[in-house]
Amino acid sequence: MSSENPKMDEIRRSVDESYGRIMDLIETRLKKLDHDRLYLPPAENEWSVMQSLAHIEEIMPYWANEIEKLVGKPGQKFGRVMTDEARLRAIAEHGDDELAQAETVLPASYARMKEVLAELTDADLTKTGVHSKYGERPLEWFMREFVTDHLKNHITQLQECLVAISLK
Repeated sequence: MSSENPKMDEIRRSVDESYGRIMDLIETRLKKLDHDRLYLPPAENEWSVMQSLAHIEEIMPYWANEIEKLVGKPGQKFGRVMTDEARLRAIAEHGDDELAQAETVLPASYARMKEVLAELTDADLTKTGVHSKYGERPLEWFMREFVTDHLKNHITQLQECLVAISLK
């Protein structure tokens, strides 16, 4: 039986898979890592494991809320840029958290994203918003850029960070 919303099904599957991979990394790799290495940046101007996790914790509810607002009122301003104060503050305030705290916060962060995605249809993906850097784009583009690909990129970043800090 085919789905009435195959694009949304794929987005939900991608987010579920990314969340599972993040939690698996915590369980199988990060919990076994020497505590101090969690806070060690792999290189200058790069995030530590814990800074990356702090960012992931923050982006899921942030983008879920932005998506929800855009679906409710298409055409409005959408998103933020990398220099956004709240984005940077979340990393600064939580980049030194303990791994157990991140492991506790991530499920609620993911649950908020999952809650919003559960309500969306493929028709919602055509609604547009206006980003200060990228201009007017459909929600489908925003979700790929800021949610699905963004999460995948941070998983890659975490994996690369683990390799780099293991060599130090």
